[in-house]
Amino acid sequence: MNSVREALGKLFHRVEFLYMVLGFAYLGIYAVQVLVEPPADIYASLDLVSEVIFWVFAVDVVLRLIHAGGDLLTWKGAGSFLKENWLALLALLLPAFRSLRVLRVIVVLRGLEPYLKTRSSRVGMIVGVTFPLILFTAALSVLEAERYADGSNIQSFGDAIWWSIASVTTVGYGDKFPVTADGRVIATFLMVIGIGLFSALTALLAAWVMGDRKKEEKS
Repeated sequence: MNSVREALGKLFHRVEFLYMVLGFAYLGIYAVQVLVEPPADIYASLDLVSEVIFWVFAVDVVLRLIHAGGDLLTWKGAGSFLKENWLALLALLLPAFRSLRVLRVIVVLRGLEPYLKTRSSRVGMIVGVTFPLILFTAALSVLEAERYADGSNIQSFGDAIWWSIASVTTVGYGDKFPVTADGRVIATFLMVIGIGLFSALTALLAAWVMGDRKKEEKS
């Protein structure tokens, strides 16, 4: 059993870059489907590729359960597994729901997770990667939901991006807004995620400043 766990541990390390590539590919396929609106046969082929990528991440979760083994039978072991793999579990569960397609970004973040080990990398990832990805994915999702709806005022990707920026900052100018149920679900998640991101960034920066201050006091 120990040999299996060691082999799986090495495997997880080797496929880190592959997961990052697959995460971006997953989001890229969705972007092509929404922005290009390819013919039905090409659209179906892209859907198939997306499903394959999704199942790669699903198999990864299964392998991580096997790697955890009997540790999952204890509260401490189960808690440790959830703490280490919560992003992988969310990536597996949430994007499957149509109205939660904005959370496809989680699959990308799942691929980037191995590169978020230090505080500085997490700050940089929130500012430089996570925030733009969420804006982009939310714009895609709301455009897909709203584009052909009666009374919709979000008709282009430019409209969707503007709405996404206004919503994630909780400003909400009101010139662009969703009229469908799916669009409103996306808007709700975007506002909640925006508040969470800004809070996380503030906490990380505060911890960073306090850590530097303690170092100065010790020196």
